[in-house]
Amino acid sequence: MEFLQRTPFFRLLFPFIIGIAICQYVEFLHWTLYALFSLSVLLTVLSFVIRNPKRQFKFRWLFGCGIFVFMFTLACILCSSHEKADGFDRLHQKGMYRIELVSSPVEKARSYMCRVKVLQLYSTTTKPVHGQAILYLQKDKRASRLMVGDRLLVEAEFSPPAGALNPAGFDYAAYLKRQGVGATCYVRSDRWEPTDRNTAFSIQSTADRCQKSLLDIYRKFHIRGDEFSVLAALTLGYTDDLQPDIRASYSATGVVHILSVSGMHVGVVYVVMAFLLGFMSKNQRQKIIKALFVMSFLWGYAFLSGMSPAVIRATLMFSFVALATCFDRQSRIYNTIFMSMLAMLIVNPNYLFDVGFQLSYAAVLSILFFKPIVDKLYQPTNRFTRSVWTLFSVSLAAQLGTTPFTLYYFQQFPNYFMLTNFIAIPLSTVVIYLAMGLLFVSYIPYVSVCVGFLLNGSVRLLNYVIVTIQNLPYSVSHISLDIRQSAVLFLALFCLSGYYFNKKITPLVVGLASLFLACVFSIVVNYQTLTSKRMIVYAGTKNTHISFINRNQNYVFTTDSFELKHIAMPFWQNQKLENPVVLKKGRWFNNGFGCFEGVRLLILTGEFLKKTTTKVPLDLDYLIIGGHLKPKIEQLTECVHPRNIIVDTSISKWYAHAIRQFCSKRKIGFYSVADQGAFVLNIKD
Repeated sequence: MEFLQRTPFFRLLFPFIIGIAICQYVEFLHWTLYALFSLSVLLTVLSFVIRNPKRQFKFRWLFGCGIFVFMFTLACILCSSHEKADGFDRLHQKGMYRIELVSSPVEKARSYMCRVKVLQLYSTTTKPVHGQAILYLQKDKRASRLMVGDRLLVEAEFSPPAGALNPAGFDYAAYLKRQGVGATCYVRSDRWEPTDRNTAFSIQSTADRCQKSLLDIYRKFHIRGDEFSVLAALTLGYTDDLQPDIRASYSATGVVHILSVSGMHVGVVYVVMAFLLGFMSKNQRQKIIKALFVMSFLWGYAFLSGMSPAVIRATLMFSFVALATCFDRQSRIYNTIFMSMLAMLIVNPNYLFDVGFQLSYAAVLSILFFKPIVDKLYQPTNRFTRSVWTLFSVSLAAQLGTTPFTLYYFQQFPNYFMLTNFIAIPLSTVVIYLAMGLLFVSYIPYVSVCVGFLLNGSVRLLNYVIVTIQNLPYSVSHISLDIRQSAVLFLALFCLSGYYFNKKITPLVVGLASLFLACVFSIVVNYQTLTSKRMIVYAGTKNTHISFINRNQNYVFTTDSFELKHIAMPFWQNQKLENPVVLKKGRWFNNGFGCFEGVRLLILTGEFLKKTTTKVPLDLDYLIIGGHLKPKIEQLTECVHPRNIIVDTSISKWYAHAIRQFCSKRKIGFYSVADQGAFVLNIKD
């Protein structure tokens, strides 16, 4: 109760978060929101109308309930307005569009990706268009030179982004929706032309140019390759050049958070600026000027690093700390954190579903809560051991609060996270200081060369340490949690921590019951796996992937094992399946023909049935067509008689449509993986 009294912003934040979460599943009518708002006003007014002290005490809950309902209603209204503002109103309409880039092009394997704002549609009449989209431009020199604010004329047809096409797969559509993007499109080089440029002042465009100027300083001092990509991500939040292998190394060792600008980075800027301006503390006027300078540098750094949710959160917190220091008031850090969180969610409620946002706040709150507990376990006697123990307690405390998130989102636990943090955190701090120094002295001969050399060597050493620890035996444990297990683990962590402080039996019982419930959920998953038989045709990227699951055994047919592992591994780990066995030739499978648990099937990825005839066509339960084939379905059915035909994502839309029409005429079941997502067949004994 004392905690709630000292942190009023938590009491405002709690109903606001509940409102955001519920709005993801329930769509409130306008009259419902008006009724809730009226109820909140009525409850609040009644709490002030009552004058009798006894009745005031009896009905003291009125004001709290009124504020709760008001914050809940406010969250629903903001979610509804954001969803309406982010909608795209010209889906599946081919035409000539005028668009404006709102992000710089990012180089992908076969295209340049950029975020655009659609301005107009030119048809028989010019129509204004509303919405933002992800545009993929065919690779060429023109596309690489585009910048924020450039306007193009494109011939295109915008489509809604694909959702989760595979079991336990990433829901790209939901992700883009929460980013304010409602469509995607690919445009060939001959289907777009630049027209003009938006010359109005834009914060994002200015930040983009400033960030590129600072990145050019790194390049000027011959920082290249992985060293450049890690340094750019570590100091400026620029992650476009990060290669998958180096990102995977940082993730597997538990320090991927240092590759995104967050509290640690902003904290370093705050400490440096507070130290440099330390002489401005003689009177109140100087303290105010110092606070304003510090806040200006903090927000300038946030501006250069891309204004991500994590850096905005950290900048808000340190800004409040600077103001509190200015007026000689101790900043109540919990209240400051909840205040910054509420402010960000009011600006954009979808920040709540950002993984970086969740991990950032979980880490900060966990450090504040658990570090004092860990510190009591050991009292260092000298300065060195005190520094080592502080780093240990911070790393352990942060890991406690973020583990349920990392197991849910990434299905892995870094076993050597403590070792990595002992080395990577101090070394990355050195890198940040050297990078700031290089940016300040970049125009000073000799000195800048020395600083650049030290910076390059420090980043190379950091990468070497991370990769070395990743390659140690048993560096990663693959553990998968579903949303239920993550929720009860958080509840257990909260209740057991509460028991540590107040020693009451209720939180202990609830915490132990939550741990027991998490074990029950795990047992249920294991039981379902050990009693299930399934065939799954996955939705890949122009490749054929099929799993045959017999209890916990996993047999796979694939034309690209790397892609299959990428799209199916979360599901395999969630279902606690054994490592997959690639099918070649065996007792029940040979040359694409198979009989899995009584299901007769043919996986057709080659032309071996072309111009083949049989006296008696082979009866099949499923014919799976892939391998980029352009089949003449009439010829195929002279060799096989399938009850169902499945086409995967490697088959073009034209051929898939022709097969669909043929199946409709012959009363054959048809399934398109590209249109309907992965095909899952549950086989009963």
